[in-house]
Amino acid sequence: MFLKPDFPALAGISVALGGVAAALALPGAVKPALAMRLYRAFPRSVWPGRVFSAIAFAWTAAWAPSFIVEFAPSAAEKLFPALQFILVGMVLATCFALPDLLSCRAAGMLMVLVPTPLLSAAQWHPSPCRYFVIAAAYAMAVCGMFFIAKPWLMRDAIFFCTASPRRTRCVAAACLAVAAFFVALGLVAFPVAPGTAALR
Repeated sequence: MFLKPDFPALAGISVALGGVAAALALPGAVKPALAMRLYRAFPRSVWPGRVFSAIAFAWTAAWAPSFIVEFAPSAAEKLFPALQFILVGMVLATCFALPDLLSCRAAGMLMVLVPTPLLSAAQWHPSPCRYFVIAAAYAMAVCGMFFIAKPWLMRDAIFFCTASPRRTRCVAAACLAVAAFFVALGLVAFPVAPGTAALR
């Protein structure tokens, strides 16, 4: 299942993780003054929050059937149709009933969801470097839970990291270094030969 990949997928996932981190940090390193305005506008931007919320709830809905079948197989057929209506209702309620700092909440939801495929792929990977991914996944999930419950924490963190063009560039450079590290892991440490056994 693509939402819970096996260990050979860790190489591609690590490269993708590093690529996303680099894309988010690159504006701050290249044009910090412009990036400051963009980053600081994010918490109060409504449409990114609506898009992220829709993605997060669609992701959750794609996951839910596997849990329903596993824990309540007799109720699965009845619950699947209702799930579609629940999904639409949750997206609309989140987007219009909670507009304040919606982007921060929605980003937190994605930060809680993204670690699952990371952990699924890293859990049984034979490389000891998998612990870097596992640590990053848990850190992301914990931060995401705080940002959902207290979205102003993300706003304050963004404002702190972008207090000046110099600080913005320094933080962006640090993020780019971390991004390059995960890309390097994906290219060097995580590729496995066909037939390699998992650490089960």
